[in-house]
Amino acid sequence: MKIAKIIITEQSIPYAKNGSWTQRLEHFFTSDYNTINYCICGETNQNMVSSTVFFKVKQYKSRIILKFFPKLRFRNYIIKIQELAQKYDHLILCVVDNIKLKNAITDYIDRKEIKKNNTVLFYSCGFSYFLEEEEQKKLLKYCDEYIFLTQSSYQFNKVRYSEFIPEITILSNPIEKEEFYQVSKIEKKNLIEQYGLEGKIIFLWLSHDREKKGLDLVLHAWEAWSYLREDVQLLVVGAKRDYQQKNVQFLGQVNSDSVTLYYQMAHVYLFPTLWKEGFGLSLAQAICCGCYCIAADNGGVSDFLLETDGVLINNPNTVSDWVKAMENAVIAIQSGWSNTSAGKQILNYKQWETQFDAIFKKWENRINK
Repeated sequence: MKIAKIIITEQSIPYAKNGSWTQRLEHFFTSDYNTINYCICGETNQNMVSSTVFFKVKQYKSRIILKFFPKLRFRNYIIKIQELAQKYDHLILCVVDNIKLKNAITDYIDRKEIKKNNTVLFYSCGFSYFLEEEEQKKLLKYCDEYIFLTQSSYQFNKVRYSEFIPEITILSNPIEKEEFYQVSKIEKKNLIEQYGLEGKIIFLWLSHDREKKGLDLVLHAWEAWSYLREDVQLLVVGAKRDYQQKNVQFLGQVNSDSVTLYYQMAHVYLFPTLWKEGFGLSLAQAICCGCYCIAADNGGVSDFLLETDGVLINNPNTVSDWVKAMENAVIAIQSGWSNTSAGKQILNYKQWETQFDAIFKKWENRINK
C-alpha cells in the first residue's frame, strides 16, 4: 500500500517571524529523523534543504470574500490533498495548531466520504483552545490522534469535555541543549563581573512584555522585598519601564546571542506566568542553564519543573508568596544550592525528533497490517 505522510500548517515553513513550533518543524525537516513525504504550508520565498517536498499554497484572507465564502480560505490546501490522494492509497495528515484548517479538512473528508483513506492527527501547541462543547466535538471529528504538550493539558481537556475520543501522545517541547547549558561557578562569576555586578545575587525575568507574563506582579514583590538589600539585582530582559526602581535594570530587547548569557549569569529565574502556559519555553531554558527557578503553577509548568529545579508558586497572584519565595531563593543560593541534574527531564532536539517521527511510523505500520 502506498502511504504518504503529510504535515499541514497555515504558517509558511520556513517562517519569517519568531515561533517556537515553526522553529521545531524547520529543525525537524532538515534532520536525519525526518521521514515526512510532504508539507503543505503558507506561501514563502524562503527555501530549505530537506527530503520533504513542500507545497507553498496561497490562502484567501480577504475579510469581505471570507464573509460570504468562509470555506474558500483553505481551498488550495484541499486541492493539494486531493492531488496527493490520486497518487497514494492512504494519507496520514497532521494538522499543526490550527482549528479552522483542521475543520476544513474534516469537511472535505466528510463531503467525499473518504475517512477510510485518511488518518488525521492534530498537533496542539498550547494548553487548551477553551472551546465550547460543540466546537470541541467538531475539532475532534475524524481525529485519530491528538498530540499534547503536557500531561496537565491532556487532563484539563479530558475533564473539561463530556467526551474525548482520540488516541493521545504527550510530546513536550525540546530545548537546544548545546546552547542552553549550565556553566561552571568560575564562568558564572566571570560573567557577573563582566556586567559589573560582582557580589550580587542575580535574579532574571525574561519574556515579551505582555500583562499575562506577570512582570508588574514581580516588580511589586521585588519592591516590597529588596528595598533594604544591596546584595541582589533584578535584570528585566524584553521589557522597558519609564521609571527607575532600586536594584532593577530594565534592559529591553536584546539580541538572541545575549539571551543565553543572561540565563547562565543568573542565579534565580522568575517565571510569573498568569495564564495557562502551554509549556513555558523560557522556563525550560532557564532550568537547563541551572537557574534556581521560581515559577507560577499555571498551565503545564508543573509537568517539567522538578523539586530540584526550584519552587512552584501555587497562588501566583499573591505578592507575599513571591516575596517569601525570593527570600528562600537567596538563602538557598547563599547556602551553596546547585542543580547537578539541571534539565535532565527536558527533551533535546534529537529526542523530540525521534518521538515525533515515531508517531507517523506507528500509524504507517498500523495501516500496512
